[in-house]
Amino acid sequence: MRPQTIIFWDVDTQADFMLPGGNLYVPGAETTIPNLRRLTDAARQGHVFLVSDVDVHAPDDPEFQHWPPHCVQGTPGQQKIPETMTECYFVVPNRSGAPLPADWSPYQQLILEKQTLDVFDNPNTEAVLERLGCEPEFIVYGVVTEYCVRLAARGLLERGRRVALITDATCALKAEDGLRALDELCSMGARLITTDEALRLVESESHTAVRGHQSS
Repeated sequence: MRPQTIIFWDVDTQADFMLPGGNLYVPGAETTIPNLRRLTDAARQGHVFLVSDVDVHAPDDPEFQHWPPHCVQGTPGQQKIPETMTECYFVVPNRSGAPLPADWSPYQQLILEKQTLDVFDNPNTEAVLERLGCEPEFIVYGVVTEYCVRLAARGLLERGRRVALITDATCALKAEDGLRALDELCSMGARLITTDEALRLVESESHTAVRGHQSS
C-alpha cells in the first residue's frame, strides 16, 4: 500500500443499523446511503484506503442486557450494506494475535470486528493503527454519532491522529446527543467536513501522487 495522507474510516454501516426493519435501526440512517456509496467508490477505484469497523455479537452477548439483540454473527442484519463494501477486503477478527497481511496493497478495505461499542477493544486495532502511521488524516463517518462513531474518532484523537468527521454521512440516534458528541470531538481537535469536501481531498491526493510518479 502506497503512503496515504487520507484514510477513510466507516463505522457500523450494517443492515441492523442502517435499514428500516433492522433490529437496532437508526431512524434516517438510510438517507446517508448515497453519500456512503460515493465514499466507498473512492476506495473501489483505488484512490483511498478504507478501514471499516463492524459489530459482531454472539446470540447471548452481554451487550444485549442494555440494547436489543443486533448484529448477531451469521445473520443478515450483521452484514455490511453493499454500498459500503469493496471487492478486495481483509477481515480482522476480534481475538488476540489475529494475523495481519504482510502486504496490504491487494486490499481496498480492512474490516475490524468488535464486540463492544469501542473498536479499540479489538486487541488488533492498535497494530492496524500503527501500520497506518501517524501521517494520514482519518476521515470518520457512519453510525451512531454519539456512540460508536464518537468512540472511534475519540480513540484516534487520543492516539495523536488527525480526524475529520463527515456530517452528511453520519447519523445520530438522538440529534441533540449527536451534536454534543461532535462538539466534544471538535474540542479535542477534530474538524467537520462534508462528503463533497472529503472527496475533493482524495482527488487532490490522487493528483499529487500521479504527479510524483511522473516526476520520479
